[in-house]
Amino acid sequence: MSKIAKYLSGHLIGEISAKEARLKSFSTDRSILRMQPNLVMFPRITDDLQKIMRFSSQLADKGHKISITSRGYGGSTDGSSISDGIVVDISRHLNKIKELDLREKTVKVEAGANFQKLNLAIGAQAMTILPSPAGERLTVGGAIAMNLPSEKYNYGTMVDAVLEATVILSNGDVATFKKLNKKELSEKLALTNFEGEIYRSIDNLIEDNYDLIQEIDGDASYGYSGIKNVKDKDGNFSLIPLLFGSLGTLAVITEVVIKTDFIVNETNFAVISFANRDDARDFIEEIEKLNPDIIEMFDGKMFESAVASGKNYQFYMDRVKGNLATKLVLVVGISDRNQRKIRSTMAKIESACRRFNNSTMWLPDDSEVDKAELESIRDVREVLRARAGVIKEEIYPIQGVYIPLERFEEFYLGLQKLALYHNIPAPIQGSALTCIFEILAEFDFNKISDRQKALRFIVDLAKLLAKVDGEMAYGTGEGRIFGNFISKNISRETEKIFNEIRTIFDPKQILNIGVKGRVDAKEIIKLVRNGR
Repeated sequence: MSKIAKYLSGHLIGEISAKEARLKSFSTDRSILRMQPNLVMFPRITDDLQKIMRFSSQLADKGHKISITSRGYGGSTDGSSISDGIVVDISRHLNKIKELDLREKTVKVEAGANFQKLNLAIGAQAMTILPSPAGERLTVGGAIAMNLPSEKYNYGTMVDAVLEATVILSNGDVATFKKLNKKELSEKLALTNFEGEIYRSIDNLIEDNYDLIQEIDGDASYGYSGIKNVKDKDGNFSLIPLLFGSLGTLAVITEVVIKTDFIVNETNFAVISFANRDDARDFIEEIEKLNPDIIEMFDGKMFESAVASGKNYQFYMDRVKGNLATKLVLVVGISDRNQRKIRSTMAKIESACRRFNNSTMWLPDDSEVDKAELESIRDVREVLRARAGVIKEEIYPIQGVYIPLERFEEFYLGLQKLALYHNIPAPIQGSALTCIFEILAEFDFNKISDRQKALRFIVDLAKLLAKVDGEMAYGTGEGRIFGNFISKNISRETEKIFNEIRTIFDPKQILNIGVKGRVDAKEIIKLVRNGR
């Protein structure tokens, strides 16, 4: 590999490394797996990506497959941003905000830019991306690859906001995907290159399997569920939906054009705590009529653990002083351009809160202290992760879990039984509006028993979800870990369609090998971390 690194280094403007320390730093993401790449690449321009794709494609022709795995900040919890091939760090150099068009209300941005940088840049011009997901370090390409839900429920989804996506195809060609009318689609279908072949194959796939494709949940992140949204009833056609949830298995995203809007709405928050989870569910049903943009749910155990480790939340301490149990905490966000309307809505929420025994509501003001307190509450997961110097256990977040809200209590009680059986903490947080949650299981990966336990817990969790009509990998892709569980929830015919889509885009199977689809459980066991 050092010879390959030297050869490639002479042909790239960006950097490539086979240094052991560098490889180790890219051997983990936020999953339970560890997989050390052979090379790490930091492309500076699109041409670098074209060259590495062509190099891998040519090696595949000779019978030598090297997986190309594009990566943002490495925040995936499904093992999709690690590889034993070449990891391509998009975020190091390809992170520029290239153009903000105030007239068209669009922003052109490279895939490696994170949302903190993007929001600061366009916010200076009073612009925002309404359906952007939560997470400042999250890259634009990563949000698309994982198909993460929007932070604010009432502003649509990112797939509707992405107007164009420039990608590197598996043979090294550059293509730009956007919505095409019938005439433009005909022009694409007439192309004699690889891009034209992709359009023809996907169009034929839709025609041949139309009825089956209509049964697919187009909002899901597993497989290539976006196929349902590629062609609409008017004949308009866009390959962009296929990129959402694809986890870098179809193409490498380099640049996107995103729809923006002027910042006209302010968002005010309230933190409501309950001593009874059923009360919280009834409260949610009541305030949904008020069209809140955010209803985040947090297991009360998360704040209990944070306080036990030294954190001080005033709303929680007030409940402790009042001898009130805290089973569930909600953070509700109301957006409007009119502060009077926001205050009116908050008054209705407070009135609803009073109807439930032992519930309390905290309204942060505009002070910097209260704003910081609110951010800390919403980011309590990171507070728990910061306990690494105090406890040996490490939090493993299982993201993208779909749980029907009407079955939440049944699921929660089952989850606690699982946690007790496996002798681990497993609190839960998520959105009551999207019904997509995250389970924060804790394991000591220095112990062989805990490494085995982690996989057994996932198996048991999948069984529990099946009982309550829930799903894994709904709000993020299935990655390396969850493929076998997803395959049980879809028909063989649908799975065949997903496999055909991948083959159409990547006939030589060089993009993120081992991610998506069925996986060998024995191979996954070998990849579970040994220590941090």
